Amino acid sequence: MNFRAFFLSLLVLPVLGSAKIPDARIPQGIESYFSQNRLGPELVSAEVFNHYQSGRTIKLKIIARRNMSGKDLAFAFAAAAAIAHYAESPIELLWVDMDINFKGSETTTALAPANCTIDAIILKNVETEKWWEDCMQIP
Repeated sequence: MNFRAFFLSLLVLPVLGSAKIPDARIPQGIESYFSQNRLGPELVSAEVFNHYQSGRTIKLKIIARRNMSGKDLAFAFAAAAAIAHYAESPIELLWVDMDINFKGSETTTALAPANCTIDAIILKNVETEKWWEDCMQIP
């Protein structure tokens, strides 16, 4: 499955209507995306907090499959972006900590501005490959 088809399949999932989502419900919304994708990564945690430098942040911790870590990371960002798009208060940063279910692998941290991610993945105004290159960062 290519990335375009993958992201289009995400948009088919219900996103709690067009109502704005309060902070307390954001983790539940993200959990619903993950529970509907049985072949995707495992969600360990989801939270919203105010990062001292980046502002309002959605942070996910996932366990990815060894041979699908790129797609699992993209899915986590897509789920976070879909929920951030409907957040009651603007979200500035999406943060994903990814562990791979493989002995000896380290945690990967990936960051992306929420507006850039929403623009690429949800609104389709930017090519996904350009998002990977220009928006997402692995510090």
